Amino acid sequence: METILFSKTDKIKIVTFVAVAFGLPWLLLPQIRVEGILAYNIPAPYMMILPTFGIILGRIICERKIHGWFHWIYTIAFIESTAVMVLCAAKVITGKEADDMLTVSSMALSIVLLLGMMIDGQELYPFKDLKKAIGIHIMFVAIAQISNLPQLIHAGALRTADEIVSYLLFAPIDIFVVESIYYFGEEYAWRGCLQGRLQNIFGKRMGVILLGIIWELWHMPLWFQISEPGQGKLIVLLVLMRMPYVIALAVFFGWAYMKTNNIWLCVLIHGVNNAAVSAFDSDLVTVADTVESVSVFDGIMTAVAVIVMLLFLFTKEYRKGERV
Repeated sequence: METILFSKTDKIKIVTFVAVAFGLPWLLLPQIRVEGILAYNIPAPYMMILPTFGIILGRIICERKIHGWFHWIYTIAFIESTAVMVLCAAKVITGKEADDMLTVSSMALSIVLLLGMMIDGQELYPFKDLKKAIGIHIMFVAIAQISNLPQLIHAGALRTADEIVSYLLFAPIDIFVVESIYYFGEEYAWRGCLQGRLQNIFGKRMGVILLGIIWELWHMPLWFQISEPGQGKLIVLLVLMRMPYVIALAVFFGWAYMKTNNIWLCVLIHGVNNAAVSAFDSDLVTVADTVESVSVFDGIMTAVAVIVMLLFLFTKEYRKGERV
């Protein structure tokens, strides 16, 4: 490991990113108490915007100006979603109204984001290395079915086929057009920015493993949000259960990004993963429900999926040089 010296500008950017991406969820999410699936639907999209906005805000502070439409779109997304969160916390609007407002704004901002990247046609072009991206998308859909096998067995052949077709053909449209402002908000930060920095410091493999740990710890305010009072121990158990899977996701997503240099591929497979996780568990809205629902078969199949994704640590992308 080499010694890395951070400039004053670097330190300002790091502090700003941590304050926004990790601090704001702990500040605002405890104020939002709505029931059912809205307990997840309202805070989760807000959290997903924060990592990229944290990076952008750090640049704005250091350079004292906003650079281009990309910075503007996430600044607008942050202001709008924060306003919705505050209004919901103050009970000026209901949880349902907040959810509807976030849905409408996410579609508008996602379309602008997608079209803007297509027109720019540069580093963040959505269809870069398209053939490889399609192959990796299909590969991940197959891997996602491993951990879902217990539910698939009970669901039957017809629903299983319907889910797989949805992930392959229809999910990309929904993720890109309706939700990309959120998934891009995570992936631009985790894969596009933080992964390379951690790999430069700790090496490709250890860097991506550390990213997976950071990524799961970032989720913790959300688990407190959907939990019942007094479930602190269950939240810790949930994080420990999820940690190997999220690290494995970080390994696979990191490999996909290094393979194609296409951040939109990570946006897509991130969305597919979330859809696969929620497809058969949409009624699980508390931490206790989630923990207690895990059977031995569930655990075994999830472990198999984790092992499959961790094997990508031994691909040439992780062997090419010690650092990126």
